Amino acid sequence: MRSRDSCRNLKTMLIQGFHLSQTDASGLPILEDTYFSFPEGSYTVLLSENVLASTVFLKMLAGEYRPAAGTLRIDHQDPYTFSSSQKRRWISEVGVVFSDFKLFLDRTVEENILFTLRAKGFWDEQSLGAVEVLLSRAGLADKAKSLPEALTEGEKQLVMVLRAMIFRPRLLLADDPFLGVEGSAFGILFKFLWELNKTGTTIVISARQASFLEEVKKTGESLKLRWVQIDGGKIYILEEKVS
Repeated sequence: MRSRDSCRNLKTMLIQGFHLSQTDASGLPILEDTYFSFPEGSYTVLLSENVLASTVFLKMLAGEYRPAAGTLRIDHQDPYTFSSSQKRRWISEVGVVFSDFKLFLDRTVEENILFTLRAKGFWDEQSLGAVEVLLSRAGLADKAKSLPEALTEGEKQLVMVLRAMIFRPRLLLADDPFLGVEGSAFGILFKFLWELNKTGTTIVISARQASFLEEVKKTGESLKLRWVQIDGGKIYILEEKVS
């Protein structure tokens, strides 16, 4: 079993798409013969007027939806050709936050996060202490023993992100992780993700541009984000914004 520290010795993930096409559940095109590249260690914010398009795209990167055509490369490998053992190893290095990946309602906040450490193979004798520290930094120390029903929607979202990043993945994919997170909680979550990215994790998230930018400005952090947009079946790099 690898420790959480050992995963930092692994290189971050380069993501590329070549002549890639993808459709949504109804068969409508999301991507059509497009190319994109997300550099290793980058922090990419995905914008799209079609919320479903962002979700499908991120789930494709997570290995859930096979491309309709073209080639997806992550670390110069096609995750859809992996053997079962290769797929398990790859999944163990990816953190995901999707709206349909809910918290376990019969487990406490602490147990929800510890479950991920066990499932990903990063459990050790220091895990409980690491979770306690993380929850304390997130302002949720008093909710550690609470069930999800006792949390606000913003707190639930925060816990879901903490659950996805606790093992310091090589790649973090998050579908609108700041949805419902406001005020000081936004700043806390943003800082966590930014610190994770600075350790080398490649991050790709979707976000609502206007509200996200305004909240980012409030954090007072100096940062660089790569902005890309899905539009007309293509992925466009918009610009890098520094606040």
